[in-house]
Amino acid sequence: MIAPDIRGCGDSSIPTSKNYTAAAAGADLKAILDYLNISSTYVFAHDKGVGLATSLAIEHPSLVKAIILAEYALPGYGYPLTVQSSSLYQNWQLAFFAVPDAAEFFIRDREKQMLSWYFFHASYSGTAAVSEDHLQRYTNEISKPGFLRSGMEYFAAAWDDEVYFSSVFGSGRRLQMPLLALGGEASFGPVSLLEEVWSQIGDELVAESIPKAGHWIGKTFFLECISAMTEELTATQAMRIQFGLVIAPYASLEKLGR
Repeated sequence: MIAPDIRGCGDSSIPTSKNYTAAAAGADLKAILDYLNISSTYVFAHDKGVGLATSLAIEHPSLVKAIILAEYALPGYGYPLTVQSSSLYQNWQLAFFAVPDAAEFFIRDREKQMLSWYFFHASYSGTAAVSEDHLQRYTNEISKPGFLRSGMEYFAAAWDDEVYFSSVFGSGRRLQMPLLALGGEASFGPVSLLEEVWSQIGDELVAESIPKAGHWIGKTFFLECISAMTEELTATQAMRIQFGLVIAPYASLEKLGR
């Protein structure tokens, strides 16, 4: 399994180009795979990583055998660029983070408080969603000089991403590899919503809501999902068998072709 730190995050460097678009960061993923001499792969992406992974699949469809996209909608295809409600749970933060000068000013020196508040409100299980150790590690990462700002730049790139994805999918193109779209029950969870959003993107779509999950779908589910995909099966079979095993108490097996 390869889990890269995307540009401007974690142990990766801040790009001198200041380009945080999905297409630019997606090209980084291709560079990593080229460096490792990998010519075929399965891809899992969550939140902002979804745009990057989708760009990789657009630009290099023969490289991506199957793709799992969790808890995200692409700009131009469901991603809100403006505050659409006064509700605390309607993704207002996407617009706030998209103005890096303001977001950085208000969050600087309060990184841990912001993360703690955000994890609590976007999770299914409140403060149990993330351990104190992980919370401190995340705080340390975004507190490094320039890294809080670089994280916000991904949100500021949403308008450029909208132009990019609209130019691709608005022309009638679709992802041709099997696509599994996931949403947490307490977040991007209704299957009907996932299907509405992602049917515009891929022709071979399976959409599922993850029970007892918020924005973070959980380490155990993720690892089991990846394990199923790497079996000697077609990608679609792997996805469906995985859901037959993991979601059987909650999902309709008939719907999933099992």
